[in-house]
Amino acid sequence: MVLHMLCLVRLLIILLGVWHPVAQAQPNGTSPEQLLRPAPSAAVLAGDPFEPVNRSIFDFNERVDRAVIRPLAEAFVETVPAPVRDGISNFLTNLDDAVSALNHALQGKPVKAASSLARVVLNSTLGIAGLRDPATAMGFVHETEDLGQTLAVWGLPSGPYLVLPLLGPSTVRDVGARIAFLPYTPIRQINPSELRYALIASGVLSARAELLQASRAAQLVVFDRYLFARDSFLQRRRSQIYDGDPPDG
Repeated sequence: MVLHMLCLVRLLIILLGVWHPVAQAQPNGTSPEQLLRPAPSAAVLAGDPFEPVNRSIFDFNERVDRAVIRPLAEAFVETVPAPVRDGISNFLTNLDDAVSALNHALQGKPVKAASSLARVVLNSTLGIAGLRDPATAMGFVHETEDLGQTLAVWGLPSGPYLVLPLLGPSTVRDVGARIAFLPYTPIRQINPSELRYALIASGVLSARAELLQASRAAQLVVFDRYLFARDSFLQRRRSQIYDGDPPDG
């Protein structure tokens, strides 16, 4: 059964890969994915009209990080074996791949949707419920895609920049997308709730642990950490929306 599923996914990838270049050979030279590419106006970085409030929340988040989250992340690295940390990270990434497959499809990216779906199938089966990541070794690259990016492709403006308590940088568009999709996120379907919250906490600590060295280096060279965090987030978000190829300007 597993082999049949893998064959079907591989066939889907091949068929879509054949179809996609053919589609690019249309008379006007425009592929379906190019037709759904976000408008150049979506590349404009969000404004920051709420900077005083955002700065206050940013400072609060920094204090919480220094007092609680960073020490916990350091303890997480010291006490939890690397294979266990990797397994948790792979499991959460596998859940994200399912969400990414849906959003790739909603954005009119059939090849990337099929690739994300293939990752879910491969890692959920050969990867033992997502604890391992054989899909990457087989050439299926993880590409995160969320509802905020989909709304950008559909033409919804980003709205102002926001800093959320504990959750960090965002925009009005991304906050709305997060709230709308929250009941349907795969991790919220995991029961019992104790396991769900343990996975969420482990994911937060794992993600923070990966940034330990970067955060120490940033403290040595950054004069205004708020501006650095804001501009880095907005530039990264624009790059994500345009799949790494934002328009000039």
